[in-house]
Amino acid sequence: MQRREFIAGVAATLAAAPAAIGNGAHRVIACEEAFTLPEIQAELRRMRGESDTAPVPPHVRAMLDVGEGRLRTMDAAHVDMHVLSLGTPGVQDFETGTAVALAKVVNDRLSAIVRSHPDRFAGLATFAPQDPQAAARELERSVRKLGLCGALFNSHTHGEYLDDARFWAIFEAAEALKIPLYLHPRDPSPALGGPALNIPGFRVGWTFGVEAASHALRLISAGVFDRFPKLQIILGHLGETLPFITSRLDERYRVESASWGDRKLRRLPSEYLRENFYFTTSGMNVWSPLRATIEAVGIERVLFAIDYPFEDQSHAVRGIEDAPLSMGDRRAIFESNAKLVFGLA
Repeated sequence: MQRREFIAGVAATLAAAPAAIGNGAHRVIACEEAFTLPEIQAELRRMRGESDTAPVPPHVRAMLDVGEGRLRTMDAAHVDMHVLSLGTPGVQDFETGTAVALAKVVNDRLSAIVRSHPDRFAGLATFAPQDPQAAARELERSVRKLGLCGALFNSHTHGEYLDDARFWAIFEAAEALKIPLYLHPRDPSPALGGPALNIPGFRVGWTFGVEAASHALRLISAGVFDRFPKLQIILGHLGETLPFITSRLDERYRVESASWGDRKLRRLPSEYLRENFYFTTSGMNVWSPLRATIEAVGIERVLFAIDYPFEDQSHAVRGIEDAPLSMGDRRAIFESNAKLVFGLA
């Protein structure tokens, strides 16, 4: 859709009442919804030196529930499907052998969860970047044998980012399998952190986004998408601010690449963002930034997400329902884009 057509469509629907939630016009598919397993929590407690009898935080209890309790919360918010993914940091803080083994456990269990409620759950595989070749094999197993519809990684692994070519077997596998990889934020690596990002009160709201956006730009800069042109990466939180600064990214890249004496990349940064990335609304179900994202990358690149259990499901759904979108655009964000990206029936 051309940006001019989008703006004209918005103007035509500004006065229209939003569609009623649950009216059958579309399904609501939420694409960044966390779960966890007791085995993962036990290993995290062991690493942190915590007792097995320590109180379980409410958000962990919510992530552990992938049954009737979660379904009731989804029903109350008129959410039809959660695309489940292992909560941060996944298996990426563990020793390599443990991480590889636990990734298999997670994916086996996730596949069983999806099969138990195939109309309510889909699943993104987890993998251990610590062993890129094992990660590539696990992606293939998870998709071809377990029926999972993508994968998620929690940004850096022990301070290493996937722009390093030694990790590119993961991208090769994802491209061959035609699945998206969700780049989820986390605390910054030691090299990226420091006083500039150590701002009390803004660890998740700012630091996490800077970390994930930096990782995405590293992938672009390293030529990952020139090497794997069909690879698709998903970013949450409306792209961690990247769609809002596409013009500046392009302009500065032109200037800086000229100073190097050659242009390393085949395309401008904004072109990769529009063709190799999708952007979910997790934690950002608000019209103003949503409109800016649509104008920057196109509505076909936007997916609905909640970021459960860290965000309120009803509030997230209502944010899209209340937005001045046409019925077709609302359906695209809630349902049809996700079906296309994840290959959902």
